[in-house]
Amino acid sequence: MASRLLIERDADLAAVRDLLVRAVGGQGLTALVEGPPGIGKTALLAATAEHAAELGMQVVTAIGGELEQDMPFAIVRQLFERPLRARPGLLTGAAGIAAPVFGQQDGTTALGDVVHGLYWLCAGLAEDGPLLVIVDDVHWADESSLRFLSHLSRRIADLPAVLLLAGRPGAMLDRLVDGVLVRPQAIRLGPLSEQGVGVLVRAELSADADAEFCRACTIATGGNPFLLAEALTRLRADGTRPVAAEAHRVEQLRPDTITRAVLARIARLGPDAVRFARSLAILGPGAQPRHLAALSGLSIGDTIALADGLAREAIVTADRPIGFVHPLVRTVVYADSTGLLRAEQHKQAARILAADGVAAEEYAQHLLACEPAADPWVVDSLRTAAANAVGRGAPESAVSYLTRATAEPPLHLLRGAVTAELGRALTMSNRLSEAAVALREAIGLTGPLLDRLQLSFELGFIATQAGWAAEAAETAALTRAMIAELDTDLPLPMHAALALTDIVSFQPPEVWMSRVEKVAAQLTGTDEADRVILSLLSFGAAGLGDRPAAEAAELAERAAAGPLPSRDSWILLNMASAALAVTDRLPEALDLLDRGLAGARALGHEWEFRYLAMLRSHTAWYAGRLAEAEGDSRTALEDPRNQDAPLAAATLIDILVERGRYEEAERVIADYDLGGDVHGGMLIMHFVPVARGRLRLRRNEFAGALADFLTAGKIVLTAGFANPGFAEWRAGAVQAYLGLSQRGAAADMAAENLRLARSFGAPRSIALALRMMALVQRECELELLAEAVSLLDGSPAELEHAYCLIAYGSALRRAGHRTRSLDPLRRGLDLATRCGAEPLATTAIQELHAAGARPRRAAVTGRDALTASELRVAHHAADGLTNREIAQTLFLSTRTVEVHLTNTYRKLGIDTRQKLKQAIADS
Repeated sequence: MASRLLIERDADLAAVRDLLVRAVGGQGLTALVEGPPGIGKTALLAATAEHAAELGMQVVTAIGGELEQDMPFAIVRQLFERPLRARPGLLTGAAGIAAPVFGQQDGTTALGDVVHGLYWLCAGLAEDGPLLVIVDDVHWADESSLRFLSHLSRRIADLPAVLLLAGRPGAMLDRLVDGVLVRPQAIRLGPLSEQGVGVLVRAELSADADAEFCRACTIATGGNPFLLAEALTRLRADGTRPVAAEAHRVEQLRPDTITRAVLARIARLGPDAVRFARSLAILGPGAQPRHLAALSGLSIGDTIALADGLAREAIVTADRPIGFVHPLVRTVVYADSTGLLRAEQHKQAARILAADGVAAEEYAQHLLACEPAADPWVVDSLRTAAANAVGRGAPESAVSYLTRATAEPPLHLLRGAVTAELGRALTMSNRLSEAAVALREAIGLTGPLLDRLQLSFELGFIATQAGWAAEAAETAALTRAMIAELDTDLPLPMHAALALTDIVSFQPPEVWMSRVEKVAAQLTGTDEADRVILSLLSFGAAGLGDRPAAEAAELAERAAAGPLPSRDSWILLNMASAALAVTDRLPEALDLLDRGLAGARALGHEWEFRYLAMLRSHTAWYAGRLAEAEGDSRTALEDPRNQDAPLAAATLIDILVERGRYEEAERVIADYDLGGDVHGGMLIMHFVPVARGRLRLRRNEFAGALADFLTAGKIVLTAGFANPGFAEWRAGAVQAYLGLSQRGAAADMAAENLRLARSFGAPRSIALALRMMALVQRECELELLAEAVSLLDGSPAELEHAYCLIAYGSALRRAGHRTRSLDPLRRGLDLATRCGAEPLATTAIQELHAAGARPRRAAVTGRDALTASELRVAHHAADGLTNREIAQTLFLSTRTVEVHLTNTYRKLGIDTRQKLKQAIADS
């Protein structure tokens, strides 16, 4: 019968076979087979798997189940556990991050982004030949597996693979298509026509079946192959002849009567068969005979005999694992009892499985279905299952378990702890609004003050991560109120968290700095908590600018020494790298961020990788490494879900402005909706108005530029950060004031800028301030610019050095010192060209022409012809990384890497990888 269910599926089979052929040719695709229950999705998938095997493809399959929707990575484990048993070496390299999914984590390393590892596990399989991944009944897939399927579908174009999903239409499938998958090719299965039904009727009952009888079968079953098969089974058992005179009997076979017929077939085998079938419906597919026997109250022998009898009736499968022949049969049997009875049987099933030593997450789905009864064993089991799920990298399952645990409910003393665990699982699932609600509730249910403080810090972190300024301020106030009640010192990690809370909530820096300094005086700087404190102190010192730059740099260098923290290393990386950059330790800042990027990459932490890439782009821009900066910025923006996209986009605007690509910068503002008020109450958002103001300066839109710079100034001054090197809004405001012919305001701003920069002592900030002062004090510009040039000799801040050299050479030419102007102009041109600052280089060329020199513009060839993305790929290839390793390193597809390298070889005029390193060095 199964092969006959493919009647009238020729077009559908052709569609999926075309997908397979394209995958064999290297084009990865995602497809969705959609249709109601019984329409033949499973038969089509089976035929597709057979054809894939004929084409030499590897096939991995899984099927969703109603009872497995909350099991961590249930679908993923079905897909890959068998291949991994055959080839355990697949879990190496980036794929090794997925080891916890399969219970293979050794506990010595931090939990990475297992979904990233699962993608590379797929890629490893596909290296041995084209791959077909089949997931049937995807509407019942667990959330953690859906996260993987989403990740895979967005990247599958790079693999010789097909991701083939099948599911029932409805809200769940709509959500999958709209929010999880990426434009899957849809194959919608329709009902059989009257002709198709006639073929099956004549094959099963009689070759001479009347057309009117076949028409009645079509009407009764709606052309649904499964319902038709059940109807024909009943008609054959009743001895019905397929003639027109019997057509009226067929009309009574509506879907509800057909499903009742299934129950009748079970009942004919006796009450023990009914108990067996109900127990199997409760336990789900793959139930062990001993568990079935225990739940149904039968002996093992009777259980096996009943399984054989039901298999003969085509109710259950004939081979292990024991299961119903179709999900609809299981649904019919499962529904044939009251909800209360099913809930009690689920609890019995959980206890049977637990007594047999089954892991908590394997029976937790039964506890989700039982009635709340304030049972401590249920709560304890669900908490254990949740912890195991988190350990596998499946916080979605932990959320389900802990939500049910809170409803049990727990003992009063445990309610705060369970609710807190729920809040943390929600945070890991990126359900931040719900996490905040849970953590607020947990604070109210928790007794010990230090525990409440910890929860308050976690709530503040969520508010910070989500950009909820008002929530962050409210949480900070709550935290400080709790601290006022303390009669003991805060643990070091809490001191760090409190300082972060104060920074985010715009508390006066002197308040939290003095508190952190008291703690820092007692630190050795050798452990993680010590160095996080030092990084915060360095950040505060650099932002305030109220102590020498060397002191802030020394604090940052102490923080950066040694291994990065095992948790939340982005805090230290952010704070210490910012301090190093502001104090002109640009190579050290870039090195620290590179270490952070390597750590995030090793664990597959894509959010952290892109966040650090955003920070690195800003630091590289400070250094004048514009191509690197653009590459980092675009890396940060490659994931459209990146919540830090406005910050990365702001840096990209700065870079594009320096490179003379003003229209592209305008498009970035439009694409990321950065044209209005983007403050959002967060300190770091000052990047946006500063970048927008710089673009407006180049467009001679001085009023708008001034408004942007003053907005940025308000943001940072409200937070107490006055150092001009921390946010260069004053320099922009000087130029905007001059553009508006407000020389008095420009002079005042330039004087303040220079005073503050000299007080701090970072050469780059002082040079920039001197250059701005030279704009308003023309009578002193030579002396001011000469000092600026001298300050930056040998400095890593090459872009600012180029600006100062060209400004100094221009001033010399205007003063009549043409010969003396040539050297700074040529040096400035060289630096500007090396940085990739096209407009600045053009200015230098124009000044050299005016001074009587005849400079030649360098052709855009060699390394300088590479795009930012091509350059970063080329560097990794030159260092010996394979295409796959580069893809893993940069969170790209291998196909993207191949395209970049092809373009790079063409632009550099080389044809082998071995020539790449020398070609880049020669440029």
